[in-house]
Amino acid sequence: MRERQSLLLIEADQQSRDFVMGSLIGLGFRVTLAQSGIEGIGKFAPGLFQLVVTDLHLPDMGGLEVLRKIKLSSPDTPVVVLASNSEVSDVVQALRLGASDYLLKPIEDYAVIAHAISRITEAETLAQENREYRETLERRNRELRDNIEVLQRDQEAGRLLQQHLLPRTPYQYPAGIEAAYRLVPSLFLSGDFVDYGLFGERFVAFYLVDVSGHGVSSALVTALIKHSIMHLLREKPLFTHLDALHDDLLEILQTINNELLATRLDKHATMFVGALDSCARKLHYAVAGQMPTPALVTDHGAEWLPGKGRPLGLFETGNWQVLEASLPPSWSLVACSDGVLELFNGDLLEREAQLLSAIDNSRGDLDSLCSALHLDTSEALPDDVTILTLRQS
Repeated sequence: MRERQSLLLIEADQQSRDFVMGSLIGLGFRVTLAQSGIEGIGKFAPGLFQLVVTDLHLPDMGGLEVLRKIKLSSPDTPVVVLASNSEVSDVVQALRLGASDYLLKPIEDYAVIAHAISRITEAETLAQENREYRETLERRNRELRDNIEVLQRDQEAGRLLQQHLLPRTPYQYPAGIEAAYRLVPSLFLSGDFVDYGLFGERFVAFYLVDVSGHGVSSALVTALIKHSIMHLLREKPLFTHLDALHDDLLEILQTINNELLATRLDKHATMFVGALDSCARKLHYAVAGQMPTPALVTDHGAEWLPGKGRPLGLFETGNWQVLEASLPPSWSLVACSDGVLELFNGDLLEREAQLLSAIDNSRGDLDSLCSALHLDTSEALPDDVTILTLRQS
C-alpha cells in the first residue's frame, strides 16, 4: 500500500462516509475528505491522489460529472464509485467513463472495500510495472541504436584505415610485371590482406594472408601482420640477394607465426608469400596452409602450384617449404583466399576444379576472373574473398 497512500473520498452520506473512511484508513491510506462534488473537484489535482472514491449521488452535482471532470484532468487516476441498487444504470455509465470499480451501498463489510481496493492497487501496480518496463525497453532500444551507430562509424573508420594500408591496384613494376588484387569483405572489415613491393630492381615480393574469422578482430590481426612485416623489413635487408631468398621467406612466416602465438588472440592465419626474380624469371614462394594453392597460368593453361605447410599461429614450427617455379616470357599468377571457394557448389575437389577452370578461361586476368565469378555483383558473401594476381606479358 506504500504506493497508494493518498486518497480522496467524496461522500455526503455521513454513515457511509464514516464506514468507508475508517476502512480506508485501516488499509493504510491517508484520506482527504470532501462532502460535495464541488468540494471534491476543488481539492483534486493530478498526481496529488493515488485513488479517488466518489459517491454517484451528491447534493450539488452528479457523481458522473465528478468522474468525468477527474478523468478529463487525470486519465490515469483510478476512481471507485459508490452507488445504491437503484443506480445500476449509472454504474454502467460510470464504467464506460473510466471508473475502475464500483461498490453498492449500503456497505457493511470491510472485506468488500479491501477486496476492491486491493484489486485496483494490484492492477495499478502491474500497469506501473508495464509502463516502467516499456520505458526501460525504449531506453535500451535507444541506447542500442546509439551503440549501433557508434559501432558502424567505428567500423567505417576501420574499413577506411584498412583500405589505406592496402597497396595501390593495379601497380606496374619494371620488366612489365603488374600486381593487382580485388578484396571483398563479407562485413565492413576483412580478415584478408595483401601487399606487394619492389626490392632493388630485381625482386618483387608479395603476400596474401587470410586470418581466421572475419570482422573487427580479424581485421586488427591483418594490421598486426603488416606492422610485423614492415618492422622486419626495417630491421633486416630482405629480398636483396638471390641466395638469401629462401631464408627471407621463411623468416617472414616464422615472424608472423611467433606474433600470433604471442598475442594469444585465438587467431590463426593461412598465407602465401613469394618473391619474383625478374632477371632469372623465377618464382620463389612458400605456402602456409593456404587453400586453394596459387595457380600459375601459362600458354599451356592453368595449374595449381605445389606447396604445403602448417597455418600460422597454431604451432611453434610450421614445416614450411620454399619452392621455385620457372616462368615463361608470358605468365600470370593467381592466389585466392579460401572464401572464393564459397562461390562454387560441390565438394572441395569439385570447387577447386571449377575455380581452376575459371582462372584458365580468364587467362589470369583479374577483371575477367572477377566478372566470371560475379564477385562485384554479389549482394552478400559468407566469407571474405580476395584475389591477388601478378602477371607479365
